[in-house]
Amino acid sequence: MPGQSAPDSAPASDTTDSGPTPGERRAATEAARLRAARAEKLKAASGTASAWAAKSGKRTAALTAAASRGVVANVRSWRADQVRRILVSIIVPGALAATAIIAGVFADREILGAELLRPDLTLVSPNQYSLFIWALIGVGMLGYVVHQWLPRQAHSPRHRGLGWIVMAALLLNLALTWLIRDELHTESLVVHGLLLLLLLVSLRWLNRWSAFSSLEGALVDVPLGLFLGWTGFTALTHTAAVLSLNGFSWLTGDEFVWALIGLGIIVLVGGVVCSLDRGRMAVALAAVWGMGWIIVERLLGQPQSLLMAGATALAAFLLLITAGSRRHRVDHSYRRELRRRQTSHLPPIELDDEDYEYYEEEPEPFEDGEDPPPRPRRVL
Repeated sequence: MPGQSAPDSAPASDTTDSGPTPGERRAATEAARLRAARAEKLKAASGTASAWAAKSGKRTAALTAAASRGVVANVRSWRADQVRRILVSIIVPGALAATAIIAGVFADREILGAELLRPDLTLVSPNQYSLFIWALIGVGMLGYVVHQWLPRQAHSPRHRGLGWIVMAALLLNLALTWLIRDELHTESLVVHGLLLLLLLVSLRWLNRWSAFSSLEGALVDVPLGLFLGWTGFTALTHTAAVLSLNGFSWLTGDEFVWALIGLGIIVLVGGVVCSLDRGRMAVALAAVWGMGWIIVERLLGQPQSLLMAGATALAAFLLLITAGSRRHRVDHSYRRELRRRQTSHLPPIELDDEDYEYYEEEPEPFEDGEDPPPRPRRVL
């Protein structure tokens, strides 16, 4: 109604917030306790994990350090002789097998078609059957590999230097075979020269440390002697072939004279080499093997040359005589020294004039029935 005041609003609630109830406080307290317990467990787990990690890290580090020390100690304990023998056992058969594969021994014998190996190229080119000497050299090198593993040869000063030379020589020979097959003439001649020098170094080592037994001589000295003799012989044929293929007119114009000069060099140098030590018969035999196939090719093949065959035969004879005479002189000196040592403990034999009975004048002829006079005799 107009003039009447509006009714008063509803009276406000006199209810006030009296805080959490005891139940809520107990729940909050329990939750806080659980959180604290969980945090404590997490802290304990974290500490345990840290301790385990630290312990594991120390253990791993200790194991790693121990393994490292073991490896270092093992490496330090490696003997150079053992490493050399292992390398020789790997490289020598591997190089021989690789050389045979490159040469086509197990397939089409591709290397026989190389220009440098043509038997009709020069007067000093041998028949290709001469290459079969490599079968003997290869077997000998495998024998060397076996010999170096004998217990007595474990620390042999002879093998300490010789093993590395043998490995390098066979690797050079592998490179030489590859260059000849690929018709790289100049490069092959350079490698051939290096191979010859290396084998001469091996000969010096063989002379410095003589063979202890006949077995060592057969398994070490003979294969290397054959290798050196063949390499020295083929140095002549290789050089002549390369010069001919490169068109040196002075070689093809009067080839017989230059072939004689080459054979003379082989005889002189080969004679010096074969006169070393006790007489290197293996070196001489390898060179004579090659000369023999030159003779066959000059008599039956092309170009034919009876004079060249005769000169080659004379060179082979001189080389054999040189090596054989050296061996005879050394063996004779050895026998004399052996006899001297065997008789050195015996008293000397003193011979006086009274030990002999002589007739100062011619005895008178004796009559029939008389005994003849005694003959002069030596009284010892």
